Amino acid sequence: MITGAGRGLGRAIAEAAAGAGASVTLVARSEPQLQRTKEVIESAGGKAEVYCADLSDLDLIAEIAHDISGREVHGVVHAAGVQHRADAQDFASDALRKVLTVNLEAPIVLSQELVRHRVGDAPMSHVFIGSLGSSIAIPRALGYTASKAGILGAVRTLATEWAPIGIRVNALSPGYFRTELTADLLDDAEQLDRITARIPMGRLGAPEELGGAAVFLLGDASSYMTGQQIVVDGGWLAS
Repeated sequence: MITGAGRGLGRAIAEAAAGAGASVTLVARSEPQLQRTKEVIESAGGKAEVYCADLSDLDLIAEIAHDISGREVHGVVHAAGVQHRADAQDFASDALRKVLTVNLEAPIVLSQELVRHRVGDAPMSHVFIGSLGSSIAIPRALGYTASKAGILGAVRTLATEWAPIGIRVNALSPGYFRTELTADLLDDAEQLDRITARIPMGRLGAPEELGGAAVFLLGDASSYMTGQQIVVDGGWLAS
């Protein structure tokens, strides 16, 4: 299961997972976007199903898990996310609540529900999406950095509790990738120059460059790995 699979990083991860042989369930708000992802996957010989849902409605998450409870879910990638930019003192409470709900609460609740509806005792891999904001400050992104820092705490706790029952939990933390979520920032030439100059590789990431790490965390190649964070950022944190 890949959330946020209609566009951006979620779509790229879904395509990579399908390309590696997974049958993927695509989850997002926009059915047209999900259908386009499905068409791309199927045109390449992959298998995909669409599940349209707004993950900001936490009450719907239990329904999602129930609806797919007859299937054996081997992995989930929580790629759905939102952003809001404002100076900290002006960060509206409703915007803060929305960002925390979609980016932090929803993935935690979905993982809980998937474990509750787990079929048998087959191994599962839960991949949460972190960010540079999981480790460092990002100006004018109070809600986003709070949610992404919280992701690491959730990953470590869930990984520790669920390891004895064969469930792995890790975080995949991208740096700056050009997607609809970052368009408002990266379309500003001054900000783009500032960000690119800070990246040792000298460029933004392309969404498809995140797929390999996601497939690694989902699959058997990472079978002894849990509670960890993989950062894909062109060298930002290392510098």
